[in-house]
Amino acid sequence: MMNWIAWGLFALTFVLLVILQLVHMHQKHSLQLKYREEQHKLTASQQKLMMIQKDLNHERDIIERIQEHMVEGILILDDTDKIQLANRTAVAQLRIDKDDWDNKSIFILTDNQDFLDALRKSKTAQHPHVRHTLKIDEKYIRAYINRIEMGGIYGSIILLVDITYSVKAEKMRQEFTANVSHELKTPLTTIKGFGEMFGCGMITQKEDMQKYGAMIERESKRLLFLINDIIRLSEIEEQTEFLNTPVDLESSAKNALQILGPMIQHSEIHVTLEGSCLLMHSNENYIRELFVNLVDNAIKYNNIGGSVRISISRVEQQAKIVISDNGIGIPLHAQSRIFERFYRVDKSRSKQRGGTGLGLSIVKHIVDYHNGTISLRSEPGHGTEITILLPIQHV
Repeated sequence: MMNWIAWGLFALTFVLLVILQLVHMHQKHSLQLKYREEQHKLTASQQKLMMIQKDLNHERDIIERIQEHMVEGILILDDTDKIQLANRTAVAQLRIDKDDWDNKSIFILTDNQDFLDALRKSKTAQHPHVRHTLKIDEKYIRAYINRIEMGGIYGSIILLVDITYSVKAEKMRQEFTANVSHELKTPLTTIKGFGEMFGCGMITQKEDMQKYGAMIERESKRLLFLINDIIRLSEIEEQTEFLNTPVDLESSAKNALQILGPMIQHSEIHVTLEGSCLLMHSNENYIRELFVNLVDNAIKYNNIGGSVRISISRVEQQAKIVISDNGIGIPLHAQSRIFERFYRVDKSRSKQRGGTGLGLSIVKHIVDYHNGTISLRSEPGHGTEITILLPIQHV
């Protein structure tokens, strides 16, 4: 009897041990599954964090590339005026040594007093946004200075924009307006004055009527030529005509000489044309105007009995036009400005010889429209030579 009880207890104990082992194994398996699940979640989170970090790095690289390649200069200063960020445009504009930034104020790093004065004013200005125009070398820079505040800490964001083209364009516009007003006023005053004299009956003698009538006619022509040149210059600047017509340069030069025939005869100028048929894609009116203006100028500023030589040739893929004369020449100080609108070397002599002061400017615009180049070589008393190179496309 006792043996059966012992065996029963042993069997019961064995069963309990097996059950406990099974429970333990189940718990262990559950923990492993939970651990793997948590590990998988952690790995997914890590991967997500890595993806976010990768996106942030990518965006940071894009921002750095943008600010580094910006045409405008950008500068960020902290509350002690130390540089926190500056792209290469700002570094170049303010002449900052990029290797010498650490713990130095912008007031030490640049010697541009205009910029530093604007920065000082921005700190005491009523508005946080200050705009100031700087002159750096030959350039005009617009500085937009913005004072910012974050948590009681102040700093500055500065944008430097090159406005040289706009400033020079505005200056040219003002000069052009002033010159046009002056050039229009002179003949109109003459016409108005003599017109009033005729109207009041002050001019009654036949000789006086012929004399003053001729003066009115001359000033009217001068006024008409000026208006035509202004309109033509405006049309060329707007590039309203296409350069798609085969044009023979030699024929255009001959047409120009026919137009100037009376002037050539009156001035007793000997004109020669050298060259053969040379075709290029252009516009017949432009090329004829180019020759007319250049030859007209060479005749006006020549001596009686002088000479003008026109040469047309091909140099590789370019048409080379050379117009030279043995006239009065151009002083060295005036040669860089000779293609400006209304510029005259000697205004008194120019008035005697006529012209609107726009001829060479028209020539320069025509050459630029063709993506060509124009150069000048002159010596006072020994004449002038103008060389033009125009690209040739297959016709």
